[in-house]
Amino acid sequence: MKPETRFALFIFALSVIWRTGLYMAGFADTSLGNYPLLPVFGFLLIGMFRGINERRKLDHPNGIHFMYAFKSGMSIATLFTLMYSIFIYVYITFIDYDFKGRFIALRKADLIKNNTPAADVTAWVNGAEKFPFAMTWILFTFIGLMVISVFYSGAIARMMAKKYPA
Repeated sequence: MKPETRFALFIFALSVIWRTGLYMAGFADTSLGNYPLLPVFGFLLIGMFRGINERRKLDHPNGIHFMYAFKSGMSIATLFTLMYSIFIYVYITFIDYDFKGRFIALRKADLIKNNTPAADVTAWVNGAEKFPFAMTWILFTFIGLMVISVFYSGAIARMMAKKYPA
């Protein structure tokens, strides 16, 4: 198995365990559950670093160019992001099927706490109820992870190319 595939699967497994573990332990509505992508970003950073380093050891033991390292990092990120986006769809649709309701209730409470007029709160809730929530959440996850991955991959590739010049 290629190092890129192995580390993408490893990151995916950690992320799935983290996300479902939060839900099953009842921490989905706590401060840990408010920012579930932060640990995923950490898993992604560590996995990409380890994957690029493994690729360097296999194919470029005497040094690696920036583009080889960048391509390796982006292949890890792309595979992981696709799998994680599909998982998010499954998670929102089947595992945590009340995710949308909790999200709307928390946002409504925040709007009321911030003294938003009742008409605006009602309009926001009505709009949110009709919104295609799952697909938007998947798109947000996919685009967000890919943007972060470009920066991570570039930074790690630069570090590898500087530490192990070709």
